[in-house]
Amino acid sequence: MKNCVIVEDEQTALEVAKHLAVKYGALNILATFDKAEEALEFVNRNEKVDIVLLDIHLPDMSGFSFLENLTSTPKVVLVTADKNLALTAYHFDLVVDYLVKPLQKDRFMEAINQC
Repeated sequence: MKNCVIVEDEQTALEVAKHLAVKYGALNILATFDKAEEALEFVNRNEKVDIVLLDIHLPDMSGFSFLENLTSTPKVVLVTADKNLALTAYHFDLVVDYLVKPLQKDRFMEAINQC
């Protein structure tokens, strides 16, 4: 079972991601964060994080800034309502997939399987 961190500031999207992660992704959720800076600190000092489900538009820091400041190497699945940033997302080696909200079970499972 892979360890996961979810970084999402929208409560409904967070609940959907948690549900899919546990029920279909067979992931162990280590923590959830609504602020990128707190999540970044946690992920950078926790070697047990295998996967980060990361929203791009966060109130304190963008998902791209999060990736630029990441010192650990988990796999990252970007989760966003903005379908126009996919090309930018793939400039980051850790990004394995780009999911557009609302999350769909099949696409979610496909992304997790790539991790």
